[in-house]
Amino acid sequence: MRFFVFASMLLSLILLAPSCSKYPNGPSFTLRTKNNRMVNDWKLTSYLINGVEFVDAVPETKMVIEKDGTYSRYATEMVLNQLHSAFEYGTWAFNDEKTSLFLLKQGADLPVQFTILELRAKKLVIQYYNKVTNVTYISTYSTDK
Repeated sequence: MRFFVFASMLLSLILLAPSCSKYPNGPSFTLRTKNNRMVNDWKLTSYLINGVEFVDAVPETKMVIEKDGTYSRYATEMVLNQLHSAFEYGTWAFNDEKTSLFLLKQGADLPVQFTILELRAKKLVIQYYNKVTNVTYISTYSTDK
């Protein structure tokens, strides 16, 4: 009987205890690794500049993160009734704690660091802070996969 009471209390503590997630809005428990969740075809669904939504003013943007450590990002928009496209590619990596995402565009000398706010199987939220202009950018991506 003592074992049953102890096991019940232990299970209750495990289920009710606050979880330790690396990301402020990330899942508390998942069976998928961070690499597995990051590798995907992402579509930009929200773009905030200092807390103000700008997704309507931003072109359709997609980002593909590959398992081999490469990424590509492209955007299309209509300007004066003409379709304009922008494309970039390079390599990606996590920092040691896997709390930041580094994107090194091909031809660039330094990678751009994004803080990962949320990393789920179908949602990615990253933040970039520009120290020079004191502006914070938050990009939310989603996927159907």
